[in-house]
Amino acid sequence: IAVVDDAVTEGPTIDSKQIGRAQGIYVNSQLDGKALYMAFSLIFTDGEFKGSTLEIQGSDIFAMKQREFGVVSGTGHFRFVKGYGIMVTQFLDVANLNGIIKLNVTVKHN
Repeated sequence: IAVVDDAVTEGPTIDSKQIGRAQGIYVNSQLDGKALYMAFSLIFTDGEFKGSTLEIQGSDIFAMKQREFGVVSGTGHFRFVKGYGIMVTQFLDVANLNGIIKLNVTVKHN
């Protein structure tokens, strides 16, 4: 089990503006250790959606460059949303638990 509290930025560079935090857990969920189950809150701390969250969960087969996850709920601006997202690994250093992941999220609001 790994607990995360990671920066969320507008882009993949170190000088990119921080707009939130990704806080949650990853649990090893595959016998060979190549997949995780993730559940985390994407908490917006700046910008148009400041104070709102997206609740994300699903499988993360991190050996794949691109994978899909579910958006199961949200708060504030995203109250009652459902959706999905695509994660693309930009950089991964498994030994040091360090990486850059690009998220493209699509949500539907009733």
